Amino acid sequence: MRVRLLGPVELCGEHGTVPVGPRARAVLAALALDAGRPVGVQRLVRAVWPRTPPATAVTQIQGCVSALRRAFGPARELLVTCSPGYLLALDADAVDALDFARKAGLARTAARRGDDERAALLLRQALGGWRGPALEGVPGLYAEAAQLEEQRLLALEARIEADLARGGAAELVPELTALCAGHPLRERFHGQLMTALARSGRRPAALEAYRRLRDALVGELGLEPGPELRRIQRDVLAGPEPAETTLPYDPADFTGRTAETLRVTEAVTSSALPIVVISGRPGAGATALAVHAAHQLRRRFPDGCLYTDLHFTAEPLEVLGRLLRMLGVAEPPPGRAERAELYRARTRGRRLLIILNDASAERQVLPLLPGGGGPGVLVTGRSRLSALPGAVHVELEPLPPEDALELLARVAGYARVAAEPEAALRLVELCDRLPLAVRAAAARLAGKPHWRLADLVFRLADEDRRLGELAHGDLDVRPGLAASHARLSARARRVFARLADGSFDRGEPDDLLEELVDARLLEVVRCEDSGRMSFRPPGLVRCFARELTARTEVGNTTDERS
Repeated sequence: MRVRLLGPVELCGEHGTVPVGPRARAVLAALALDAGRPVGVQRLVRAVWPRTPPATAVTQIQGCVSALRRAFGPARELLVTCSPGYLLALDADAVDALDFARKAGLARTAARRGDDERAALLLRQALGGWRGPALEGVPGLYAEAAQLEEQRLLALEARIEADLARGGAAELVPELTALCAGHPLRERFHGQLMTALARSGRRPAALEAYRRLRDALVGELGLEPGPELRRIQRDVLAGPEPAETTLPYDPADFTGRTAETLRVTEAVTSSALPIVVISGRPGAGATALAVHAAHQLRRRFPDGCLYTDLHFTAEPLEVLGRLLRMLGVAEPPPGRAERAELYRARTRGRRLLIILNDASAERQVLPLLPGGGGPGVLVTGRSRLSALPGAVHVELEPLPPEDALELLARVAGYARVAAEPEAALRLVELCDRLPLAVRAAAARLAGKPHWRLADLVFRLADEDRRLGELAHGDLDVRPGLAASHARLSARARRVFARLADGSFDRGEPDDLLEELVDARLLEVVRCEDSGRMSFRPPGLVRCFARELTARTEVGNTTDERS
């Protein structure tokens, strides 16, 4: 059985709504509001007769309880007689008002943790259960209905706050305009409207919204706007034009990396100019982690999120021009020094989050660091950028097997993975448990519903074709490996070529081995017994080396024939 209170009061059974008389409906509503706890008879009397109850009120309440038990049918034992009255033994999720309160509480917890995406989702689910004015048709519970309506408005304000933190301010303006018209004295809706207008580049409209509310408050109540609304007005008056938010979409199938995400979000909010460097092998998901963390941090950086690709080789002059245009500078100055100075001035003191994706070296990043006192910076790349001053470093290893399997199942289907557990584990290992490779393999399976996982495992077992099998649409491990290889010195490339035929050994010069390690093309393995280091190429790197060698041999043969 379920009881619905967020609208007309209804008792719902397995086959739909169960008819209940008006007085019994009031008793049901009062019991359901406190489901799982005893409700006194006198409270039930007030729910039915809020002003002057008849002399037979207690007897009539007993009759209402008997009618409710008949309505409950086989579930009549859920309505229990106990001192000082009765108890409705329903779980919270069987009463829509209690379920609403539970989801709103979970949303508040998510918002405190900076997870605005989850907060907004939970609040949408909670608000979606409302069908009209709460406790409609039960006038004796007027105070409880007013309290539920206030909770609805608070949840709506929180949902809008989460949406503002996630971006898309312009899309919220029509909804907020209607809410302000319906609640002309509710200051938080007006403050949110001002914020949405200002972030959409409509500063005069934001100030006009403030003027209208002030006129209404002074005219009707003789009060000035509260301190929070006055602060928003000052920010609108003093603040620069909002930055253009360029944050990519946070993929719904992002999996794992819980500890790494927490470390990033904590580090980027812990100092005046926090810099976090996320690094790992090509395909380890540094960009995805940065974007995922940025979406969780949007509440902390209300002035915008700037995302730009450095493409490993982009010059600071070009990147500074892009960033300045995002900050509203239509024609950036021509020189690098002038651009850097203007960039620092435009970012100083502002709560901006700046993501510099796919950086290659410290010299590329240093000119792109903003002015202090507000901005946060996330840098991704294969290089550790260990010489970047003050940076917190987050290193990405391959996914743990359970997370790699979860990612595979999310994309390819849980039933398929559960049906072939051994093949699934072998598949993610052949992908080196790298998120990009696992996602590519899963996407191939999703597009081939007639394949078994073992079919793809058979294809991936051939090292000469593995990378080709892991290329699906835009999902491809090769470009990242090729970019790392292209940055190697000529001597290091010759050492790398030996990975294909297995002739590589520890006798190679240390400086070349370290160059390959820094490029994430070799892994360091330390023997626990002797403490000595050895080096080995990850599986996909070895496959890439085989492909390069094969292409070189084909090219040499063609040259000889010509």
